[in-house]
Amino acid sequence: MADARSDGPAGRAPVGAGAPIGRDVRPEPGVRRTLVSRVLGRIKLVYLFGCPVGATFVKSTDYAVTVYTATRGRPTVGKFFARGALGREGFAAERLAADVLEDRTWRMPVVRWHRRGFTVPRLADDARLDLACRGMDRAQRVEAGAWALDVLLEIYLEGYLHGDLQPHNVWLLDGRLVATDFETFSRRTPGIPFLDSGDVTGNDPAPRSRPLDPAFDPDDDWSFHHVLDVTLDDAVDALRARLAAADDDVSRRKLDVLDGRTP
Repeated sequence: MADARSDGPAGRAPVGAGAPIGRDVRPEPGVRRTLVSRVLGRIKLVYLFGCPVGATFVKSTDYAVTVYTATRGRPTVGKFFARGALGREGFAAERLAADVLEDRTWRMPVVRWHRRGFTVPRLADDARLDLACRGMDRAQRVEAGAWALDVLLEIYLEGYLHGDLQPHNVWLLDGRLVATDFETFSRRTPGIPFLDSGDVTGNDPAPRSRPLDPAFDPDDDWSFHHVLDVTLDDAVDALRARLAAADDDVSRRKLDVLDGRTP
């Protein structure tokens, strides 16, 4: 590779030092070591989240669980949401994002929808961008940052925000980057310029049950700024050059919004 650096400027985490990945070492929620308690814990898991009985537990939050499973014989990852308000909200956001962005090739494809969850293709751990970037040179990492900014710009133009587009929510699928985890997808507040909007700076005054995680936040160790060593300015410059070179109607509209010439 043209750039073999394994770390960024002094004081930053090494390139590729992203979020935890793989199976959570904790036991399933409520599960102890006895067979009876494991069975009861699995019943509780299925009841609370609606995940398949035979799924392999990976990790959980207060409102969702991630499992390894199979869909029509295909290895998949399932995300299933709890019965409470936060679970309903997260699942509704995923469905909304699928409806609004269904034709975008940069969105992780859904293999199957369930009553309270869905499955997507199961990929190798090192296909996740915060790990895959370890093998990227500087130009490739900047291009990935420009890709992320372009995704956020397309979402902005639809009147929404992603809320959590960071490298650990981006994967390499068949050689292209795809975004996932749309559980914070929601309407953005109108009138805020793109480069000052919620996905870029966290600036959105609408009340939310979960905070926004801006993609290039210099204070967030999991952002593009630190994990890929790509700043917002780096991404803006690269995306601006790409849009200017394309010189078509869509690119010109994006460029106007990127540069604040249109609301």
